[in-house]
Amino acid sequence: MADDIFGAIELGGTKIKVATGTRDGRIVTELAFATRQPGESFEMILSFFANNRVVAIGVGAFGPVTVSHKSVQYGRIGITPKPGWSGFDISHALAPLGVPMAIDTDVNAALIGEFRRGAAADCRVAVYLTIGTGIGGGLLVDGRPVHGLLHPEMGHLRVIRDPGDDLHSQCPFHANCVEGLASGPAIIARFGKPLSALPADHGGHDLIADYIGQLCAAIVLIASPEVIIIGGGVAKTPHLHTAISRRVRTSLNGYISARDDNSCRIVPPKLHGSSGLMGALELAYDAIDNYASGQKRPAAKQAPPG
Repeated sequence: MADDIFGAIELGGTKIKVATGTRDGRIVTELAFATRQPGESFEMILSFFANNRVVAIGVGAFGPVTVSHKSVQYGRIGITPKPGWSGFDISHALAPLGVPMAIDTDVNAALIGEFRRGAAADCRVAVYLTIGTGIGGGLLVDGRPVHGLLHPEMGHLRVIRDPGDDLHSQCPFHANCVEGLASGPAIIARFGKPLSALPADHGGHDLIADYIGQLCAAIVLIASPEVIIIGGGVAKTPHLHTAISRRVRTSLNGYISARDDNSCRIVPPKLHGSSGLMGALELAYDAIDNYASGQKRPAAKQAPPG
């Protein structure tokens, strides 16, 4: 129905956003709060939707998370350094709502939002990177996010360290991955302040642009996207997208043509801070459409009374 209200959850490692919206993409109500332990966080989420009834819910969650709706692990978060969240079952936690739902990664949700309403419109192949508490990446081909064994984990690609960089990686799994060297916590550990707080001529800007540029160059060679959208708190640093673009060209060294019609654009999100919520709303639309057509994605089971 045109007047149905849909729910959206953007489950981030630092902050959670919940919202309701309409089929045309209009946000009706919205709430944001700091990510806490799973039980407390979902108590707040359920309270929000108890007061704002919806017909379906879309969730964009930090990873790793199982996103194949064929899996019995659908909606379960994998091993994560975020205390208390490893193994948490999102779909089970939302069961009391009793509505159809769809779960994907937070970056895929943001990418879906940008594809349908933003910077990736009309692109056959597009990538979204978020640089914040961690570094995550989503890949979309012909309007559909790529899922495989799990989902892409682009932030854990290995990069070549600058010879003068002796930072202990902030990733507990890898010594030289881009998340461990260029995420928000890595920047704070290295410089004692956010990238945006460094002077414009500080060498840290070039270092972080180099690491992210190496990642983007690898993505260009593997996936050949028409656009790489870079969002997240670190990406709000002035001129960072331009610096990353230069590093990509340097890394590719002329192998990929620099002509305007044959180069990957490195851009910020067109939807700004709303990409994730808008994408989660789109997931909710898809969930109820699939449910209505008989292609039922897992719906949250109605909780028993009492």
